[in-house]
Amino acid sequence: MNTHYTIYTKRLCLRLLDLNDAEQLAIAIQESPSLHQWIDWCHKDFTQHEAMEFIGATRVNWVKAMAFGFALFDRKTEQFLGMVALNEFYHTFNMGSLGYWLRDDAQKQGYALEALDALVEFSFANLLLTRLEIVCDPDNTASHRLAERIGATYECLAQNRFVFDGKPKAGLVYSLIPPTR
Repeated sequence: MNTHYTIYTKRLCLRLLDLNDAEQLAIAIQESPSLHQWIDWCHKDFTQHEAMEFIGATRVNWVKAMAFGFALFDRKTEQFLGMVALNEFYHTFNMGSLGYWLRDDAQKQGYALEALDALVEFSFANLLLTRLEIVCDPDNTASHRLAERIGATYECLAQNRFVFDGKPKAGLVYSLIPPTR
């Protein structure tokens, strides 16, 4: 997909990160201790070099159509707020997984819901996927609530569904399917 592909919502610009965003990304992760418990690559000493490596990997995944990680920017201030991503494509099953995170000072303002609504529409209307999954840590109640707010259906607690710090963990699995016409 075109690396300049952008989605606009009422308050947000969703686009691929570039190297000029590395400083904002690093600061957002450093200043967001709530992320450190749920995302194993996030930590309080996250460096600009690590941010540049993350951006490079995100861009490679985008170009190879392996994952589409959209950075969220406030349309008025251009502040980096977090990310939503369509990843873990399973082409055989025409599905993918959704991931999301926001910097601490951007949480509880509806940004993640707004961005995920746009990403879900993109996934079904543009990519023609027939299933999306969200996998949440059982203890991450904010993530569960957001999955439910975007209309995802809880399906199960799946053992060894994701890996955190090198160890398999159980995950709550939610799903979305395109609306029937």
